[in-house]
Parts: sequence; structure tokens; C-alpha cells
Amino acid sequence: MSAAGWVAVAVLAGAVLGLAAEAARARRRAARTAARVDALEARLADVDDVSTRALDTARHAAARAAGDAEPAGPRVVLEPVTAPIVKAVALSAGARRTVYRLTRAARGRAP
Repeated sequence: MSAAGWVAVAVLAGAVLGLAAEAARARRRAARTAARVDALEARLADVDDVSTRALDTARHAAARAAGDAEPAGPRVVLEPVTAPIVKAVALSAGARRTVYRLTRAARGRAP
């Protein structure tokens, strides 16, 4: 093979290596961009949840101000059952002792 042939092979080999390096760099950039997009989507979901709650609160406040008060329902699932426990624990009583005392009272025994 002549010197010109070797030069052509060397140039082509350099071009192929350059393309491979650029492809690897592009893949890394695409992965970083995908990670940033995922993070932004998660933050956007949080903002969407917060704004939905804020809009609900504003709608309820506007309805109350207009006199269209909704009937007050339980704010927590099974609030009539859980409220005494939450209240007792919030008053700094020990949770184990409080639950034991309340369940004894619920079974018909005096605390």
C-alpha cells in the first residue's frame, strides 16, 4: 500500500474514532437531560398538587363567604373513632397507655 493509502486509512480511522467519541458524549448529554426532565416533571407534579389544593381552599372560602356553606363532614377518615386517640396523644399522654386506657373503656371496663 502506498503512503497516500496509509494517510487515507489514518484519516478515516481518526474520523471514526472522533464520531464514536462524539456519540458517547451525546449519549451522556441525553442521559443528563432526561434526568433533569424527570426531576422537573416530579417538581411540576408537586406544584400541580399544591395549586389544586390552593384552588380548592379558595373555592371553599368563596363559597363560605357567599353563604353556601357545605355541611361539615369528618376531616379525617374514621374521625369519630380516631379523634379521642389523637387528642389524648396530642395532650402528651403516652400513646401505649392512652390506647390501652381507651380500648379498656370501649370494652366496657372502667379506666
